Amino acid sequence: MEKHPPPRRRKSSTIRRDDTKSTVEILELMGFPKHRAEKAVAATGNKGVNLASDWLLSHVNDPEIDSLAPRQYVLYLCPVGPLQEQMMQFYRDSLKTCGWNGSHSYFPHITLCPFFTVENSKTRAIRDVMKNIEPILMNTPGQLKLDFFSQTNFIGLFVQEDYYRYLSELVNVFAKDCKAYGIDVEPPKKQLHVTLAYQYSGDLHDKLTSLAKQIDLGAECMWELRAYSRDPRLGKSEVRKVKQAYKGSLDDELDLIMGDYVFMDTNESTRSTDKWYHGTSWLTGQQGMFPGPFTERTAEMWTWALHEEHLLGPDEESQAAAPLTTPLTNGVSQVQEQEEYEALWKSPADLYAKVNKPAKEKPIPEKREQPPRQLFVIRHAERMDFLFGRSYCDTIFDDAGNYTPVDLNMPKQIPKRASNQWDYAKDAPLTCMGKFQAFVTGEALKSKGVVFHHVYVSPSFRCVQTATEILRSMGLQNLVIRVEPGIFEWLGWYQLGLPRFFTPTELKGHGYNIDVSYTPVTPASRFDMDEDIQDYYKRSGETTKKILAKHQHEGGNVLMLGHAGSVEVCVRQLLGKSPRSTQDFREICPKVPYCGLIVCQEDVKTKKWSVIDTPILPLTHGQNKKIHVKNLLYPS
Repeated sequence: MEKHPPPRRRKSSTIRRDDTKSTVEILELMGFPKHRAEKAVAATGNKGVNLASDWLLSHVNDPEIDSLAPRQYVLYLCPVGPLQEQMMQFYRDSLKTCGWNGSHSYFPHITLCPFFTVENSKTRAIRDVMKNIEPILMNTPGQLKLDFFSQTNFIGLFVQEDYYRYLSELVNVFAKDCKAYGIDVEPPKKQLHVTLAYQYSGDLHDKLTSLAKQIDLGAECMWELRAYSRDPRLGKSEVRKVKQAYKGSLDDELDLIMGDYVFMDTNESTRSTDKWYHGTSWLTGQQGMFPGPFTERTAEMWTWALHEEHLLGPDEESQAAAPLTTPLTNGVSQVQEQEEYEALWKSPADLYAKVNKPAKEKPIPEKREQPPRQLFVIRHAERMDFLFGRSYCDTIFDDAGNYTPVDLNMPKQIPKRASNQWDYAKDAPLTCMGKFQAFVTGEALKSKGVVFHHVYVSPSFRCVQTATEILRSMGLQNLVIRVEPGIFEWLGWYQLGLPRFFTPTELKGHGYNIDVSYTPVTPASRFDMDEDIQDYYKRSGETTKKILAKHQHEGGNVLMLGHAGSVEVCVRQLLGKSPRSTQDFREICPKVPYCGLIVCQEDVKTKKWSVIDTPILPLTHGQNKKIHVKNLLYPS
């Protein structure tokens, strides 16, 4: 049989491959009416044929499927990183202690313009306009700063004047470009701000103000410009999340599906005398009566479609990191980048696809005993600063911060940092040998049948890189990595200040498979810089216990990728042992090799943990001396 086709000389003059059809055109070829196809594309944020077609199939019984009412769009500036996490924690705390107020319908954001309507046939215009304003997004006037403001029935954070002018001009350009497509966008009518609380009882003002002042306005933050759209009915509705499935027994009852949201008239709950409400399913568009206690009020933004998102500031980081990125699966990473929803907003693709699939009768499987869980705590691989000296940054960066390797064991490129490259002095990357150490460790684990189900890493860049290489060699590169500051090493070694770590969003932008929606067990904001060795044991032990408890029900092996001390402090409390002295701890750490690991196993019945033998051999290698042979043999 021939291995290759013969050379081709004839060319067809009639057949052409057409790869330029739009999503709407493809949906029309699939048999969907044009107006429905346009509506599906708008409702799913113009994220591709698969999602739009799933939306259409799930909405076959939607009485509003043929409505031509345009969706409402809005332009938001959203925080990403530690500051955003603190704002979200404030929302949760204020809801728990003071009840619902108007801010809980949204996530932290700065509203850049009032809602505006866009015909479903013009959805693509939003993407084009956002693309056009990219040069402005890259030319920001420095760091966006916020001022705290509080008055009766309102608490918020206001944008300072320099950034207000910049954002106003940005919106003006956006509105002008939209006008060319026949889309009217008004400029902001109020001073730009983040709303923390409003529409609440006056007696709650002091308590809410006290909670809001706990937000550290100097916390690290990046900002994303995002274009969202919503069903026009949502503006006058209350949105409720399904927390318990329900199969309607009467014709006028609405099926409740886990993962779905139901929106209803804001007065519905006060009109009802039996806690049965009339609502509309976000997932299917069907309407009917549903049991209110099976749902709970939630943010309206969960039901919005995210169309575009662009980071403010230069994008040179992602360009510099491009050669280092590793696709999640061959040929898939670019598609995922295009079609993936922002992590805070769940993609409904799987839900849409499941709506019309008939349930299959499944035999009841035999109950099998769950295998014992295992915890792997692994030290990172070889780091640049320990090999080349603490002042290694002086040899690899010029005055402008440009990187040039001076040794074959240095990576050819390293990602740009948001502030400056000198942050690598405290947060070093792996050497080339370090990446290889991590890779062969993963290969060995895979050969022994080890599989990880949950991965947590210290925020140190070397730990993120080590975990990535281990998972890649194990074929687990699709497994998301959660950055957990609680795993970071002893703060007693950082009396001059913590490193400025990459944020989860920055790491994801550099190609690392990070779960940016993860809320840490022990956020860095709770670090005690006066931490003694006992406190370090306590912090690490409690973090480990909480991570294991988080996955108690689902089971599976856990990988925690940390530092030399991690293999001791993360398991000591788990084993019921008391912390070691500072002297004993200091003696242990230098003896833990790169990629050294410890394995603990949980007893299925007693739920107690014990140390077991590691499944792989140790990793040993020599050290080359840094010297040029020519200078050794024939010095000048």
